[in-house]
Order: sequence, then structure tokens, then C-alpha cells
Amino acid sequence: MFTLKRYTSLLCSTIFIVLLLAACGSNTNTTTEAAAVPSAAAPAQTAEPAAAAGDTRSFTDGKGRQIDIPVHPQRIVYIGSDPGDLLALDVKPIGASLSVIGTQVAYPDLLEGIEDIGYPPSLEKIVALDPDLILFNDWDESGIESAAAIAPTAVIGEGGTYERLKMIAAVLGKEDIADQKIAEYETKAAAVKDQLKLDLGSGDTATIYLQLGKTLYVMGHQGISVSLYDMLGFKPSSKVQEMIDKDERFAEISAEVLAEYAGDEVFVLGDETAETSAAVDELMEGAIWNTIPAVKSGHVYVTDSKWNFDDLITRTRLLEELPVLMSK
Repeated sequence: MFTLKRYTSLLCSTIFIVLLLAACGSNTNTTTEAAAVPSAAAPAQTAEPAAAAGDTRSFTDGKGRQIDIPVHPQRIVYIGSDPGDLLALDVKPIGASLSVIGTQVAYPDLLEGIEDIGYPPSLEKIVALDPDLILFNDWDESGIESAAAIAPTAVIGEGGTYERLKMIAAVLGKEDIADQKIAEYETKAAAVKDQLKLDLGSGDTATIYLQLGKTLYVMGHQGISVSLYDMLGFKPSSKVQEMIDKDERFAEISAEVLAEYAGDEVFVLGDETAETSAAVDELMEGAIWNTIPAVKSGHVYVTDSKWNFDDLITRTRLLEELPVLMSK
């Protein structure tokens, strides 16, 4: 999700942090893998003969706006930070906000052929793409009217993975595919949970720390924590549960208090920059870190911040990563 202001290097870094922290919707539910995504040369969605090109229908979007949208949109532009939601429905947009997240997600291979409209999104680039539908899933809602002046714009409300998926499916007339993807994901998730042989009857807890540069965050119920809590069955630690109860998606913390948030399992996410790597090393060499029971018992898992999204593609690919990560 984004903020519509002029780019500077500082702002780019700030937006990246916001994306990794808040780009995951809110919480709940899940996803599935990206089955065959249409090639860049193919239309965004295969038209069906039931309705002629140019036919429209009335739709109430996530903001309660009554809008007319194409029955079979062919040129979709996506404004937001969860393009995996769209890709998982076998729909490739002609344009999307990729400037910040394009190299930070777990599915860069699926972004080929999508025109980058920039972030903040360039209205000029959107106009040049001549979209017949714009999907708007941006936390900064100030851009809705500007987008709507270019093409019919459906706002995807905030929500969990399933909720976002079903809203996009409703816009595109792909409800059956959404149901199929959800079912496929849940089958795979159950198999992974069985493979991991987790015994969580005692209410084992998990905490996710995110290190970005010199700043340390603890995650609430979003991003990778959705998979850990909702799919694997871990519980938040009591301190993290307090955050969730207050609808705090993340919190910046100091190393001095990180032990207060620690669960039985600890996940540490970070990017590959030298500054972040150095900060993670410093964190793990600190005296406080080594007082955490999960650290003492070897229940610490360090992985890439690309997993801190809860779109459909990321969550399915995470199913393949978790057994590898948690076996180390």
C-alpha cells in the first residue's frame, strides 16, 4: 500500500518499509499457488462469449461505491502492493505498482511483461496503457478519484487473504476459480502441517521480528504471521496478542524489550542489504537476545523479508519454504 507523494530516496525507503509491514492486508484466511499465468502478450482475461466486448454491469466495491465495470475486462491496471492476489486468479494485469516491491516479493518471475506504473503511480503511465478497469488496493485512498477519472476503478477493501481474493474474483467474475484456489491451498497447507509434525496442543507461541536497516519491528497478525498463526496453528505471545487486540499490525521496538515479545518459536526476517545484515548480526550477538528461551533451545529461524506478505502467491510458495526453514 502506498502514499501518493513525489519520490526521493528517503521516501522510497520509507515506502518499502510500509510495504513490508502493511502491505499484507489485515489478517485471516489464505491462498494458493499461481497456476498458469497468461503471457504478457495475452489479454488480462480471456473473454467469454456470454457478453459482448464493451458490455458493463453494476458493482458495489469495497468502499460501497456503486460503479459500472466491464463484464469481461481485458486491460487491467493494479494499484496496490498485493499483485499476487490477482496473479493467483490466473490474471496478469497490463500494469501494476512494481517500483518498490518488484524485487522484494517472492514471485519476481511472475511479474515479467507487466508495465511498471511507478510508485507513487504515474497517472500518465496509466493513461498510456488505456485500461478498461483499474483495481485499487492502496492504503492511501486519496488516489481513488484520480484513477476513476481514467477508467472504472474498483476499490478492493482491506481484509484477509481470502476476503481480498473473493472481492477481486467478484469484480472479475472468477468466483469459481477463487473457490478452487482456496481449496487447493488448504489441501497443501494441511499436508505441510502434517509434514512438519507440529504438536501444538499446549498452545505453543510464535513471534516474528522484522529487521529493516537499523530498525527492528515486531509483527502483529499480518504478513508471514498469518500463515504461522492461521495455517500452522501457533499462537501469538501474550505481548503480541496485546498488539493484535489493539489492531496494531506492527510495532517498532528496541532490542532492550524484544525478549518481552518472544514466543516459543522466533522468526527473524530481514532483507539482503549490508545494513540489515549487520543489524541482525548485532542483534543476535547481544546479551538480551541470548536470554530468550527460544534462542537457548534453538527454535530461531532466520529468513528473507520477501515472506512478509500474505498474498496468494507468497503464501503458497511459503508452504514449500517452511519445511526447509524449520528443519534447520
